[in-house]
Amino acid sequence: MSLGVPAALWGLLVLPLIVLLYMLRTRRQDLPVSSLLLWDRARRDLTAHRPVRRFERSLLLLLQLLAAALLVLALARPQLRLPGASSPGTVIVVDTSASMQARDVPPSRFAAAVEQAHEAIDAAPGPVMVIAAAAAPRVAVPFADAAAAHRTLTALRPTDGSSRLDQAVALALGQRMPAGVRVEAFTDRAGAALPGVTYHVVGTSSANVGLAAVTVEQVQGGSVLVVQVHNAGPRAERVPLLVSQGTRRLAARSVLAAAGTVTSVALPISASGIVRVTLDREDNLSADNTAHAIAGTRPPRVVVAGAPDRVLAEALAAIPVRFAPAQRITPEALAAADVVILNRTRPAELPPGNYLLLGTTAPNLPLDATGQVRAPQVVRSAVRHPVMRYVTFEDVTIGEALRLRPKGGEVLAEGETPLVWAYEGDGIRAIVSAFTLDQSDLPLRVAFPIFLHNALTWLGGAERAYQAGSPIILPSRTRTDAELQWPDGTRRRLIASAGRFVLPAAEQAGVYVLRAGTREDVLVVNPSAEEIAIAPVHGSPGGAARAPLADRGLSGVWRLLLLCAVAVLSLEWWLWLRALPRRHVWRRGAYLLRPERPS
Repeated sequence: MSLGVPAALWGLLVLPLIVLLYMLRTRRQDLPVSSLLLWDRARRDLTAHRPVRRFERSLLLLLQLLAAALLVLALARPQLRLPGASSPGTVIVVDTSASMQARDVPPSRFAAAVEQAHEAIDAAPGPVMVIAAAAAPRVAVPFADAAAAHRTLTALRPTDGSSRLDQAVALALGQRMPAGVRVEAFTDRAGAALPGVTYHVVGTSSANVGLAAVTVEQVQGGSVLVVQVHNAGPRAERVPLLVSQGTRRLAARSVLAAAGTVTSVALPISASGIVRVTLDREDNLSADNTAHAIAGTRPPRVVVAGAPDRVLAEALAAIPVRFAPAQRITPEALAAADVVILNRTRPAELPPGNYLLLGTTAPNLPLDATGQVRAPQVVRSAVRHPVMRYVTFEDVTIGEALRLRPKGGEVLAEGETPLVWAYEGDGIRAIVSAFTLDQSDLPLRVAFPIFLHNALTWLGGAERAYQAGSPIILPSRTRTDAELQWPDGTRRRLIASAGRFVLPAAEQAGVYVLRAGTREDVLVVNPSAEEIAIAPVHGSPGGAARAPLADRGLSGVWRLLLLCAVAVLSLEWWLWLRALPRRHVWRRGAYLLRPERPS
């Protein structure tokens, strides 16, 4: 039993008021009589002259009190769970993003949210579903009893990635139950106010400093480690920055990070392999104080197929790559290559892999070639893309190029038509140049070796850095299975599908190793930069809209109580009428009984 309007119970105070009025009221007026012998019962009415008289048992009074009590209870809107009554489903949405690891709420925001979620499960009127709101929201347990929901909730762990709480709430609201669903979301960042959704926000502080990005840039004579430190707090902080490889310290620096800004630090390093960067301090969130990068990576293995091109061969020999010419792409050549260059040769279809296409396209790319365009000029370039770094095509003369119509991807250079286009998806990374080298003077420009190096670096190798929670798709080449080693040492087997390995959500930051046969690829996964700003967001005032009580699967009994109150009042009225004295009245030749009205 629950009450929809508990405040209505204050109306029960009217019961003693009714009793007091009953004790104070006067029933009759005084009349002189000759004898009291026949009026023994009426002597009790003499006490009406007293301000307060002795309480008398009265069925009518009891009925009045009962009617008033029933009316007050009906106004309180009691809700009673009846056997067989349908109950709404409760969906518990728990934010598992990295910011939930913050310790401003002891022992952590996530632990506090889980504790509140357990209480919500205990109070749930019907079956319970648990959804983990990570970068890819998932149903941790479908609608089940409270015991199963408690077990699943206890097993949840926060990730090092971001959260898509809006998608998780949409997934929860999309569930179908006969009596509807209500959503209880436990997070540190409330979303938009929605009917039937209640946000429980944890967290009190915004002070946090984390590593927003760690990259390795190749420069003349070595490598430079570029570290971006994000101070999301309200005050400037001086943090110690430590770069190490294994047990060996490579560099140390003290960084002054202004409030609400990102500070970049460049550190020259000579090491090769996995480099660890650490903010050597304790703050509210430690998950974003460590990141990894790969320094001194091996040159990509390149296979060139199609029309021979001396200029291309000499350019590849001048940059740090290992290449081999091939007349056609065989499974063996594909398995050994990090990048395949197709020069003026249109393939039947590109299997998953990394490709540089010169003067040609492929049918399974979201790109159509609809003819030729003569003497195009480059007027715009995507200078922020890694392939176009330090590259300019504005002064390049082009004789003839394909007229491209992209349906996706990103245009890196264009004039009246796209001239350089990049694509990543379905296990394929590709760069398409609408013109060949012999149709331009690009090989004579300084931009050519830089462009070629950038393109092969972007395309080549599986040693790339990802953010936690982002999808990772790698070409399987000729392998059908592989083994993935997680940062904690656990290993999982992967099965190739459609020529690619789709890695499960890498929600844990660290170094992953993918082994397929004799080939070993290293993947670096760093904490999500979106989670450094840990300031709790409470949302709009309407963000805690609860589902109406009528939708919670509890059967309302207030209507029944109201009918009972009316019935009791009707019975009291009937009994009162019967208790009135009657007298005979002669009217039109007949005696009538008429109740005597009280004077």
